[in-house]
Amino acid sequence: MSSGVRVVRPGSAFGRVLLEAHLPVGAEEGVRTPMKYADVKRVGARSKSLMFATASLVLAVATTGCGSECVDAFDCRSENGAAPEGQQWSCVAEKCETRPIQQVPEEDAGTEPEPDSGTEPEPDAGTEPDAGTEPDAGTEPDAGTEPEPDAGTGLPCEVATHDPVLGTLQLGASFVAAGSAALPEDVLALATSPGPVYTVYAVRGSSMGVDLGMFSLGIWPELQTDGTKLFDVVSPADRAGTATVFSNGYLVNDGQRLFAGYTTSATGAPGSVAMYDLATPASSSYLSSQANYSAASFVSGATRMVLVNGFSLESTTDGMGIYGLVTSEEPFQTARLAQFPAGEAGASGFTAVADNGIAFLGYSSSVDYSNKGRVVAPVVLTAALSSGTPVDLGTQPEVVVGSDFNATSGFGNGVVVKRGGYDENWAFVSTDVSRYALSLGGEPSEVAIGERTPVLTFADQCTSVKQLSNMGPDLLVAIEDKNGQRLVRIQEAQ
Repeated sequence: MSSGVRVVRPGSAFGRVLLEAHLPVGAEEGVRTPMKYADVKRVGARSKSLMFATASLVLAVATTGCGSECVDAFDCRSENGAAPEGQQWSCVAEKCETRPIQQVPEEDAGTEPEPDSGTEPEPDAGTEPDAGTEPDAGTEPDAGTEPEPDAGTGLPCEVATHDPVLGTLQLGASFVAAGSAALPEDVLALATSPGPVYTVYAVRGSSMGVDLGMFSLGIWPELQTDGTKLFDVVSPADRAGTATVFSNGYLVNDGQRLFAGYTTSATGAPGSVAMYDLATPASSSYLSSQANYSAASFVSGATRMVLVNGFSLESTTDGMGIYGLVTSEEPFQTARLAQFPAGEAGASGFTAVADNGIAFLGYSSSVDYSNKGRVVAPVVLTAALSSGTPVDLGTQPEVVVGSDFNATSGFGNGVVVKRGGYDENWAFVSTDVSRYALSLGGEPSEVAIGERTPVLTFADQCTSVKQLSNMGPDLLVAIEDKNGQRLVRIQEAQ
């Protein structure tokens, strides 16, 4: 056994919740710091994130040392107040700096190529008389003419045409929608069985709190909105504790077990990965893991692993990177498989694996906390496991997304990302879900990255994408709009 591999024995030893510390991260729709996104996956398209301040506080308590001016942008805001108009605080080398607010691509309120909804220096959003003079088009009491619906209070989403499956989303020409099913509103993460008959599993509950469980929702597409609870995601010790629990918004099925993770607000932000054994529930347990922000199942030949993007995994505590839980052998082993590029990574990120075993391993930029991703061939990861030497992701090709993103999943022999950016209120404004085909290059250790292909495009923010997951070679998308939440299956067009 290599020096980089630790043994984890299933059962009581495997289930220890070792409260070791580092810094936490979370997930979606609107929270960003080195703590990453402190999971607001259930926040709707028209809602504001309530999690960022809490998440930032956790990080500050956990990591700020003597002599440090800041750990993240919220430290700067707390100490210095609001940034000047058009600027945002950024923590660089533990010092506060102001930088221009990153703009979301092509999110203007006017007509391309004009970037605004009026003409500078005029402030109005329409024609004379402007949108600020009675009887105006955007200010109560009228915002329109009675008895017509008010045109300035958010009702455009109520009157907009919604497709019963895709809402206001536009499907790319290379893809088809192949069915949908109703989805409970409290779903935080999804996974499916290997198929060809697909059982859909979910993490359900609150994104902040101990009420988190793994559920079976039934066989696609006849899903059950109630479902059957299988296992508590939060360990008994943390359910009984006083620290706040944050769901990390992922669920992994390795064919035999389900894995879901969380972190807490305790000093050092410890957390755990819950493991539920589908065949032998009594063997289910918990694996200590700091900042286990995301995870994915990886298979190459006889090697089967769960890749955990975080700061530690059981006794393997080597700092930020990609950890592997090897489940193809017993006792289970843990190893640090990859380290993030030096000077580039400020926090953990997103993780996904394509059907051909190519892994998308993400991290948050140390400069502006936007998400980045590198792709790694299967042979490179298995070599890191056998040698005990983590691969340097700085040597692996980057998927140039062209914007920030806040969700990812495998989709056939490729990955998808939900692109967009954060507005001044730290709410994520989505622009599209796009796929990048991944294939092996001339050498087994090389990866070729295809061009970006839009799968779903946001015509507006009336319909939101809550989850991305794979079902065999297909993509599952959890969609929410005025008609509720549903799960949509998307396939590549033949």
